[in-house]
Amino acid sequence: MKRKQSLQCTAALLLCALLLTGCAAESPVALTVPSIAPLPEAEGLRVAVASDLHLNPGAGAPSGAVDAASYSSELIDALLWDAKEQDAAFILLTGDLVSGGTRERHEALTEKLRRAESAGLPVYVLPGNHDLAPVGQRDFAALYADFGYDEAWSRDESSLSYCVLRDDCVLLMLDTAGYPAGAIDLTGAPAREDSTAFLTEATLRWVEDMLREARERGLPVLCAGHYNLLTAAARDPEKSGYYVENREKLAALLRDYGVPLYLSGHIHLRAVYREDGLTELVTEYLLGYPTGYSVLDLTAGTLRYTPRRVDVDAWAAESGQSDPTLLHFAAWQQEGLWRYSQENVAYMAARNPLTQKQQAQAAAFYYAVMDAYWSGTLPARRSALEAMPGRRPFFRCAEGYAYGWWLRDLMENAAPELAGFTLPLP
Repeated sequence: MKRKQSLQCTAALLLCALLLTGCAAESPVALTVPSIAPLPEAEGLRVAVASDLHLNPGAGAPSGAVDAASYSSELIDALLWDAKEQDAAFILLTGDLVSGGTRERHEALTEKLRRAESAGLPVYVLPGNHDLAPVGQRDFAALYADFGYDEAWSRDESSLSYCVLRDDCVLLMLDTAGYPAGAIDLTGAPAREDSTAFLTEATLRWVEDMLREARERGLPVLCAGHYNLLTAAARDPEKSGYYVENREKLAALLRDYGVPLYLSGHIHLRAVYREDGLTELVTEYLLGYPTGYSVLDLTAGTLRYTPRRVDVDAWAAESGQSDPTLLHFAAWQQEGLWRYSQENVAYMAARNPLTQKQQAQAAAFYYAVMDAYWSGTLPARRSALEAMPGRRPFFRCAEGYAYGWWLRDLMENAAPELAGFTLPLP
């Protein structure tokens, strides 16, 4: 596998795609930018999974304080390049492909996907809540005919769900809806009055048929949807917005047929949740920190997950980019994370005052916790983080703000599986 070394690596965007400023600032913490090493050689089937690309080529050229969304087109190119460099057999894109479902944005994306397939990286897509309207379901399937729909072993008549048999693996790609009701125009699709995420009873029957067929053939199943499935994936399980409406029924089917993993996105966070033998892997927002995706390695009897940072710096050098931000993208993100930490502590300190020294310490603590969370090292670094001098000033300053409960929750509950895990396959 040919590989170029990158000089940079990583930094973090906060909950639900909080934006980076991209400006450097003096720091009491070391803003180290380690190199991104290639993954170990694939021993079995390697699958890349990315989510929430939010392509918006009309965002315009960045100027002044910028956020990563300004680079949506370039970061998608970097993602597809990186997945191919890591020897992925194919890539799954789990929804929110574009930022607003216009035909022009979908056509811009499909052009990129065709180039990826020509370079040897097959692509399979499913819709998210931002992908339809004005484009409807039928138009979506036609636009992405070459990226799953025309290759389908079976298609559900009441949704954009489909099933593909690929490399002795069943890809169960589920349309979890959640988009405007006016975009629902398939002949067999039910009329809806809202944009709730749901699976129809007909779709669930189709899902069971696919799972039964996979079991009879003795094939592993990769099941993906845009919306989240397990209860822990959102703060308020009584409200829609994050969940598949009738998620318990789908979860029960996956458990009954021995499917160990459900792939999702939507909440813009890298996350791992486990309930009653079923694991949900949430792949992060591509335009946030650490501009990452998920890598799955399937070998005989096991499935291994590894988080992967897109090596934007190496892609930029390889593709002849001249924008210094892209050429030093990881360092740009790291500096932006520090600046963001400073600004939010200063914002909270306006109501809950700290001394200048305490404010700097609190920002350093905030930065360190987010960096540890996104790198998957928070459980191992928890004791050191709790001993930082900025911990108490931060939580005193954050009293009454969401930043406080969010960081406290991370400190207590961040899963060690964020750094990777292995599951048995039936």
